[in-house]
Amino acid sequence: MAKQNAALWAGVAVIVFGAIFLIQALEFDYYSENGPGPGLLPLWLSILIMIMGVLYIVESLRHKVSFKEILPTGQGLMNVLIILGSLVLLLLTINFIGFTIASTLFLYILLAKAYKWYVGLGIALGISLLLSWVFGTLLSIPLPVNLFGW
Repeated sequence: MAKQNAALWAGVAVIVFGAIFLIQALEFDYYSENGPGPGLLPLWLSILIMIMGVLYIVESLRHKVSFKEILPTGQGLMNVLIILGSLVLLLLTINFIGFTIASTLFLYILLAKAYKWYVGLGIALGISLLLSWVFGTLLSIPLPVNLFGW
């Protein structure tokens, strides 16, 4: 079986990402009555992203990288799965238990292996409360809340 070129697939993914970004950018005005519109920067950034993807594909044809060489194994794979699992848990619970509790749980899961339980919980709670205050109070961005309003 031929060796899969992981860098080639990464370049394709970058081009697809840039194309999706470009389609979204076309919904905004390129130019407004006051000068450059809100679509100018995202349009050119998406084009730049797609050009970089093409250049990466060209480079990947010279230096092939197999998936076996770059995918994590053992403890590295376990760390990736813990991060992804805690992120899915955050996304599934944030609308029911609120931002503060969900983000505290998310951060605690990430910090549990590196700190004692009470230190990790304190850091997670402190960061969650700080983020709630910054986004909710200072920036007036509504965050998901639970039945108790927090």
